[in-house]
Amino acid sequence: MAKSTIRSKVLDFLSTRTVEHGESVEYGWFIFQTVVENGQLDLETLDFRDLASFTRDFGPVERIDAEQSAVLATQRVEPESCALWHAALISRSYTPGAPCAFMERLDPLEDNKSGWYIGVADDPLDVNEPVNLHLKSLYELTIHDARFAQYWLLPVGSLVKFDGDRSAITLRSK
Repeated sequence: MAKSTIRSKVLDFLSTRTVEHGESVEYGWFIFQTVVENGQLDLETLDFRDLASFTRDFGPVERIDAEQSAVLATQRVEPESCALWHAALISRSYTPGAPCAFMERLDPLEDNKSGWYIGVADDPLDVNEPVNLHLKSLYELTIHDARFAQYWLLPVGSLVKFDGDRSAITLRSK
């Protein structure tokens, strides 16, 4: 099995350290788990299908990483710090796959470290009322609505509007 680019980089980074089985390793937007078997170090990655479900198939991680890099390159912006365990603020009107959903990166707040807000066009709820909002991790959102994964690293001021599976990005200049 050929090593993935990300997997190779993380294993190379860990090669000079003492690593135990089951340790968590954060690399960019991703989290991996170390596997030590018969003195050999390997990695597992989250599979983005079920919560806390790990696999040795790095295909989904490589795809997400490539999509994130492509979006950043197309928009000609640098990645904004973000981690999959960060939370987004979400309107209770939003449901996974909502055809008129949008995601907007505002300044991060105490509970919403990512700065992302997820809503729907023409929201019937008053989103100024805290009862109409809730927090969810970017990881959990990605599992339930994979459309979001490629945009998590966009900078503050980014707005991504969805029309089904099609999307349009607007960047607010600073």
